[in-house]
Amino acid sequence: MDGLSALLEKAGFSEADVRHYLELSRNSGTEAARMRMLHGQRGRIIDELHRRQQVLDQVDYLIWQTEKENSNVKKGRKRI
Repeated sequence: MDGLSALLEKAGFSEADVRHYLELSRNSGTEAARMRMLHGQRGRIIDELHRRQQVLDQVDYLIWQTEKENSNVKKGRKRI
């Protein structure tokens, strides 16, 4: 597998999309179609990053909350 194919797969392109993109790459005048594919995948990656960031923020909050509760218990002040 060449570098471009590997990059497209790492970026989340399906095998069919990789083949389609490579076919477009072989033809002149397909820059707009390739750009649509790349921008579309970029948008999907960003959406996934945002979803994962929200989950990370929630986990961080749980860590903070648990540490705070644990700190109160150690000080003899159990939170109810």
